[in-house]
Amino acid sequence: MADPPPHAGPVPPEPPLADEALVLRPPRDADAGAIAAACADPEIARWIPVPVPYAPADARAFLEGVADGWSSGDDLTFAIEERAEGRSGMLVGMIGLHRGSTPGHASVGYWLAPHARGRGLATRAVRLLVAWAFEDPRLERLELMTMVGNHASGRVALRAGFRREGILRRYLPFRGRHVDAVMYAFVRGDVPADRPAGATRPAVDGPGRGP
Repeated sequence: MADPPPHAGPVPPEPPLADEALVLRPPRDADAGAIAAACADPEIARWIPVPVPYAPADARAFLEGVADGWSSGDDLTFAIEERAEGRSGMLVGMIGLHRGSTPGHASVGYWLAPHARGRGLATRAVRLLVAWAFEDPRLERLELMTMVGNHASGRVALRAGFRREGILRRYLPFRGRHVDAVMYAFVRGDVPADRPAGATRPAVDGPGRGP
């Protein structure tokens, strides 16, 4: 009997994760321009170790890494696309579920373009991703880490249901040094009974593999 084909990694949910304001879908090559424009924002570079200056080639390299992450199942990255009238189809950010080396653990990371901030879109995206991630029965703990001082991301974590657990000193590698980080966590017992209003049910196969 022939050997089975190699595992191709998790499959993105179909229909995509969505609510009345946004859709989470796999990134595509056509997103490169919007990614490059967003990541040129100094505020993103202040908190996320993106290349500075951020060039179109960096966006293409990022998209190649996204494809590799889906293939391996280690990093499941979604484009955040707005559905509002007059802005439908507009990419406004990225969000990802990242597997760690500890069984049952994973982490969430995201960024939003400058024009999309202050309207609750990050909170919506995190809630959708959390609900989908916990469809995997092996997942017990989801972490969201911010650099100390990144109060906006901390507020998103709390609004999305994460609990602040404390500060990890000199924990996070960032541009050649280690900085203090705030740890937020969402554990299986924290999962709300109801999904966000208007959200579509995630595919049961979810992330596909445990963290």
